[in-house]
Amino acid sequence: MIIKQSAAASANGLFASDYRCGNGADKNWLRPVDLTAFSSACDSGLYPLAGTGLGFTTCDVLTRHPAGFTVTRFSVNDMLASARKTSADALMLAEQMLDQYTRPRDDFAGLPMNTPHVMGIINVTPDSFSDGGDHAESDHAISSAHAMANAGATILDIGGESTRPGADIVGTKEECRRILPVIQALSQQGYCVSADTRHTDVMEQAMANGAALINDVGGLRADGAAMLMAHTGKPVIIMHMQGEPGSMQQQPEYDFVPADVYDWLEDRINQAVASGIKKQDIAVDFGFGFGKTPQHNMTLMAWLSMFHGLGVPLLLGVSRKSTIAHFANGEPAKDRMPGSIALAALGYAQGVQMYRVHDVAETVQALSVAKAMYICESDMFKT
Repeated sequence: MIIKQSAAASANGLFASDYRCGNGADKNWLRPVDLTAFSSACDSGLYPLAGTGLGFTTCDVLTRHPAGFTVTRFSVNDMLASARKTSADALMLAEQMLDQYTRPRDDFAGLPMNTPHVMGIINVTPDSFSDGGDHAESDHAISSAHAMANAGATILDIGGESTRPGADIVGTKEECRRILPVIQALSQQGYCVSADTRHTDVMEQAMANGAALINDVGGLRADGAAMLMAHTGKPVIIMHMQGEPGSMQQQPEYDFVPADVYDWLEDRINQAVASGIKKQDIAVDFGFGFGKTPQHNMTLMAWLSMFHGLGVPLLLGVSRKSTIAHFANGEPAKDRMPGSIALAALGYAQGVQMYRVHDVAETVQALSVAKAMYICESDMFKT
């Protein structure tokens, strides 16, 4: 249960019992809310969000207590004032957390993170949930990739193993047979190619054949995966998944899904950095639909802005997922484009930098219009 409490009720003890600045057992997270266009011409109460062009004056402080969770809404300045009154350690923690949200992100895979990027999905598989068989032949996959790039995709994500719920396991030899010719051809043509794989052997061969980055739904949990990425120095996207594809949808449970997924991703980032991966070479995906109920997925969407506290770019992978049909009219995968675009626009409104999609042209158009609105609002303050 999440209990809302007033700022006045918690102002004097904010962060006092957080284990990071004392001997307590609590933990706090921040969620920027009421996001708007950022302009340095605005008053000093507006803070930039990760260099995305958005800004915020207000945040929710989520606190995990031994008995559950509370959430308290503050203006950022009032939050800092409350932490300052609590203790020097509390203020330092609040400032460090806020810095994670406000600092612009470094380029990722050579792409600037101050503008949205669309990653086109190319599944070279016979059994993916939405496009299984569409790109099963290398020539078809390469042709589709060209079309996606021409439509505005800046990353082409090539996968050879379906990770839909209940999918069969594909051997690494077969996975490589499917994806390596496509990766090699597209990388030689100058495209930014991602290999969608959770297997270390496949990662290694994909990068040897030109993959610029790895999109790992397994979260770098495979033996040797983190060390391999550290050795190559190439970027990696770490995704959260509770369980494995074959069993992940069998009654997934969380205390509070945004906090649990955040902590898992934070731990994976820390372990990756400890293995030698540079933090600027890491992005994260909260794993919409991977070991989560439809309600879990939509709760995560509502709390997306909290994940900027991890200090790395965010990837949103919601395209054609079954949650869309769950809350609509049970549409089959290829009829879920409107819901996919709606979720992408909601992600943009919370500062997401990258979007993994099937419908590239339509998503690029939607994000371009959303971006234009914020630019016009920001320009209003300048004039």
